[in-house]
Amino acid sequence: MLKSSVTEALNTLIIGLMRPGDHVIASVMEHNSVLRPLEKLRRDGVINYDLLPCDENGRVAVEKIPELEKKNTRAVIMSHVSNLTGTIQPIGQVRGLLRNKDTFILADAAQSGGYINVGLDELKLDAVAFTGHKGLLGPQGTGGFVINDRINDQLKPVFTGGTGSDSLSLDQPLYLPDKFEAGTHNLPGIAGLLEGIKYINKISIDIIQKENNEKISYFIRKLTEIRSVSIMGYSSEINRIPNFSLLIRGSDYSEAAFMLEQKFGIITRSGYHCAPLAHKSLGTGSTGSLRVSFGRFTTMEDIDHLIVGLKYFDEVNHGRL
Repeated sequence: MLKSSVTEALNTLIIGLMRPGDHVIASVMEHNSVLRPLEKLRRDGVINYDLLPCDENGRVAVEKIPELEKKNTRAVIMSHVSNLTGTIQPIGQVRGLLRNKDTFILADAAQSGGYINVGLDELKLDAVAFTGHKGLLGPQGTGGFVINDRINDQLKPVFTGGTGSDSLSLDQPLYLPDKFEAGTHNLPGIAGLLEGIKYINKISIDIIQKENNEKISYFIRKLTEIRSVSIMGYSSEINRIPNFSLLIRGSDYSEAAFMLEQKFGIITRSGYHCAPLAHKSLGTGSTGSLRVSFGRFTTMEDIDHLIVGLKYFDEVNHGRL
């Protein structure tokens, strides 16, 4: 089903699935596009939820699911990959840890789509929400979700309106995709997303992941030359994608981002990255961090240029400027 963003997709899934009295398990590593819908439902008196903790690398402690699971637990909702640390989460283990095997499992694949394999059957999921403008190489304003029949039977339409089908009825059609696709679609964006997916399939996700692992390993090795900069999350290519949150000693991250853009033409993102509980859990709740990501077309020369830019902070901190 196609939507305007992964945020809209997640809202459609979460709001459409929950019933009064339900309980949800999520984690402290979630993006606000999961946390805010859950919190709104909690404040409206519809659901309650509990959050799994994480370790120092941002890996969610899924082994604690049995401690949080309740008789009324309807769903587990987790990011497949952290947008803060780049950590690949062990979401494929969740089904085996649940006492009630009929609990729904939803994955936020905003960061993993186009970077690593994502599959309902492989990961034992009921729904996967995705965005088009990151690893899938599509334009902004695209996204959607993939569901199985089991969760579709339980999902209620959240957005209703024109579908171009069954127009004489005032009820939203319950067949797919019309059930979840009210309104006029972003056809130019969808066409761009299709081309991005075709390109990925042509290259193959395995080759993309192999090349990304080489970029990760190279960047982390070069980063050891810089005393003022460190990364959050795993310090190797294992269990991560090339999405890095950097910690820079003695720097304000907004100023650091501005400097990298002005002096070196490098675009980064500073702040809290819509992941407030992740920052709080990892000790950066009062500072945030500086995030940089590598994509399909990032070269080793680009990484070398980033290293030059980051070395500037060593020069500042050690009085060479």
